[in-house]
Amino acid sequence: MKETLQRVKEQLEQSFNEPHSTSLDGAIHELEQLKANAGDKQKMIEDVIRAVTHARNARIELAEAGDESATNAFAEAYRALDQAIESYSDVDNDPV
Repeated sequence: MKETLQRVKEQLEQSFNEPHSTSLDGAIHELEQLKANAGDKQKMIEDVIRAVTHARNARIELAEAGDESATNAFAEAYRALDQAIESYSDVDNDPV
């Protein structure tokens, strides 16, 4: 699951850098498949899907005008993916 999230994050970065050349439809499809097997993390994956969908919708606006709200949509998706990746990392916060 972590690998899928990292791949989607790379696609998001590529779409931000080259909005005309990269679609996020495939990334959203991957996330939908991931959600089906996410168990107790389904809500988090839904939030990531929503954020990436907003970024996909802002892609053309970013390419045409470089609008701040479009940039913010990508930043929100990037943060959501980072948090999701972090949730799948093996972090031991046990103070022992």
